[in-house]
Amino acid sequence: MTAYVVTSAPPNPNGDLHLGHLSGPFLGADVLSRHLRQRGHEVRYVGYSDEHSCYVPRRAAEIGSTAHPTARLFGDRMEETLSLGAMHHDWFTRPLTDDAHTSFVQRFFLELWESGALEVRELPVFHCAPCDRYLYEAEVRGECQFCGDPSDGVYCEACGLPQDPAGLAAPKCTACWTAPETRTLRRIVFPLERYRERLGAYYAQAQAEAEWRPRLISYLEGLFERELPDTPISREADYGIPVPLPGWEGHILDTWFSGIWGYVAGTARLAEANGDADEWQRLWTDPDTRVVNFIGFDCSFSHAVLWPALLLAQGELTLPSQVVINEFYRLEGDKFSTSRGHAIWGGEFLRRVNADALRFHLCLTGPEREQNNFSMKEFADTVSTVLAGGIDRWTDTVLDLFAQDFGSVVPAAAPAGPLAAERDALPAEVAAALGAEAFSPQRAAAAIATAVDRAAADLHALSVLRGAGAEHREEYAGRLVAQLELLAATAVAAAAVTPGWSAFLAERLGLPVELRTRMPGWVDAGVRLLPEGTALPAGLPVFFHELS
Repeated sequence: MTAYVVTSAPPNPNGDLHLGHLSGPFLGADVLSRHLRQRGHEVRYVGYSDEHSCYVPRRAAEIGSTAHPTARLFGDRMEETLSLGAMHHDWFTRPLTDDAHTSFVQRFFLELWESGALEVRELPVFHCAPCDRYLYEAEVRGECQFCGDPSDGVYCEACGLPQDPAGLAAPKCTACWTAPETRTLRRIVFPLERYRERLGAYYAQAQAEAEWRPRLISYLEGLFERELPDTPISREADYGIPVPLPGWEGHILDTWFSGIWGYVAGTARLAEANGDADEWQRLWTDPDTRVVNFIGFDCSFSHAVLWPALLLAQGELTLPSQVVINEFYRLEGDKFSTSRGHAIWGGEFLRRVNADALRFHLCLTGPEREQNNFSMKEFADTVSTVLAGGIDRWTDTVLDLFAQDFGSVVPAAAPAGPLAAERDALPAEVAAALGAEAFSPQRAAAAIATAVDRAAADLHALSVLRGAGAEHREEYAGRLVAQLELLAATAVAAAAVTPGWSAFLAERLGLPVELRTRMPGWVDAGVRLLPEGTALPAGLPVFFHELS
């Protein structure tokens, strides 16, 4: 048994989560956490709302509010959406109402400060004269100095590279849209270049033990072709976690610095809630703990470069064993956009559709290695062919045949025919796809869809045997038992992807569902799931419904 800490990139509480958000870190982290638990591992899935982000006061100004109620409004909506999608964390910190987050961020900042890992520099900073404020990140908009795409003031969504201080091209203040001047400001920085060799050694070891996705590897290779930047971790601003040093009043710690310590704080709060306040230290200082971060590609610098380097500088906490990135998920061919209203909001959508249906479709079509597209037609097709018209119809047909021909009791026949091998193959395929080392819910969902297709094809041969007379009764019974075993194996193997349906079917077939995980226990090849004499229901209510 291995201990895992799984994290998802902290969302900005400046709006609800849309399907593009859900398709990436949140669903991925939830699926991995569920699968690992089902396989017997100890998992702590933690995250937090990025409530100190400068996107919050910007959004507050847009809706005529202030930062704190805005963070609460949209933080509540995000948590509600995650719950509706069965994707909520074990612990999700709300920093504005949980002092542990600030305490941990300042604690580790002081450790780094006192060890000499941080330096003070005079750096150029954008300043808006009409607004009389310095501009960072959400407060300035322009063009990426590296790729030329539209970008805010820190990280470019398109290429993922950090902008130099005041390096953004054609900058404009996002409050008044005038071009800012450039001033010089004292800031605390973290000099990344001094960790080049240790980061390289870390990448080599981590990538020897797990399959990092190709675009992240390419990103790191390109970044390391030049000198690594000195990364500012403080700002002169009035909204955020204060720099806890005398003489630095009016300066806050950058949320991109705070993030890794936010994950540690979330783990500590979860440990405290579970009655073992010291567990977080054992987890985060044990080199055998596997830390897995889920992020969008645009967060690559923070999670795969800055935060590992901060952990190296701190010297005691465990580095991530895997950083799982995803690309952008598009809507009907165009990028999801909150500002343009081009989005399907998760909370609204999940009140109208089956959560497991959406989870399965997002796994099947999610942007793992390249940008992909969500369309309502394709979602309806998935529901029609794989779920309502596949799994539900398959379940109904198999149980109906057992009711008619065997009195809803599993006969003595051993599983036979091509589906007997499929029953053993499916859990192995899903396990290979959902392991942390080469995580791919897309491959897992595709394997499940293929199993459903093969079962449907075998039902035709089964109907021929059924009508072929008494001399084929034993063969018919073996083929039908194989259908049932594959159906039960699908409920077990799909539990991380479709937890609601898996528990629903498992309970009604008599498979034990674990109280702690609310999933059927994992069963490998060669183990009979529903032995001779098992009583079956004559039928079941429909779980998935066609979309109107």
